[in-house]
Amino acid sequence: MFPEITLDFSALGKLPTDKDLPHSDGEPLETSWHRTCMTVLIDSLEYYWRDRKDFFVGGDMFLYFSADHVFNKDFRGPDFFVVKGVEHNKKRLSYVAWRENSRLPCVIVELGSESTLRTDRGEKKKLYEQKLATDEYFIYDPVEPRLEGWRLLNGSGYSAMELEHPERIWSKQLELYVGVWSGAIHGIADRWLRFYDVHGSLIPTGQEAEAAGRVVAEANAEKAKANAEKAKAAAEVSRLAAEAATAKAVVAEAQAAEALAAVQTETIARTVAEARTAAVEDELERLRKQLAALQPPPTNP
Repeated sequence: MFPEITLDFSALGKLPTDKDLPHSDGEPLETSWHRTCMTVLIDSLEYYWRDRKDFFVGGDMFLYFSADHVFNKDFRGPDFFVVKGVEHNKKRLSYVAWRENSRLPCVIVELGSESTLRTDRGEKKKLYEQKLATDEYFIYDPVEPRLEGWRLLNGSGYSAMELEHPERIWSKQLELYVGVWSGAIHGIADRWLRFYDVHGSLIPTGQEAEAAGRVVAEANAEKAKANAEKAKAAAEVSRLAAEAATAKAVVAEAQAAEALAAVQTETIARTVAEARTAAVEDELERLRKQLAALQPPPTNP
């Protein structure tokens, strides 16, 4: 059973400035993989919590937590840690707990290696559990690979967290899954420790989200262009169909006019023929009458 830990950082003495403090041990992270993975974890949580102003997320920087407010003991440099309830935009070269209203990390992640795993699972785990009272502690061994997590239970110390999904553990503090992702970052394909939301979607970094946004925007632009070309083609088809309909109407009108002209020609020809026949009959009648007038009257016997 571990007693509840209370750190009293209220009595501040004369303290060095951040520039005076060692903020890193000067040693590079184990490999470029460790550096990239730490950066991705930081950047992705910064992006996911981009609307929040009450947290700090850091990595590979000294965390000072001495109850005596001294800087020559009680400090560590976790690979990744999150503190809630502090000013987000404050510039920090190191994290000094007694300058942050005694706020300590609620989540710590160590990216293990052959040379550090023993300390990560032993000395550091004991420190984070008993002295810092860190709510959740994760270790990822990229070689095995293996993800481990512990959650602090009131009065009983750390309790191991089970994998709820393949290679993922739910973080109550972050309200995200901590899990393994296989893919390429900066052109390097590997297995990386990443965050997932409650639906299992990968949490991107700001750069990844921006790149994805560009892809979506380009796809939407291409779709809009294709739709515009489709609409233009449809308009052209409609125009040609209208022109064809107009031409058809003109042809029909011409054919109707031609038919009317033929009827009119036939009517005129018939009228002319009938007029000529009537004139000839009138002339014959006139001549008959004239001839009859020239005949001598008949004589009586």
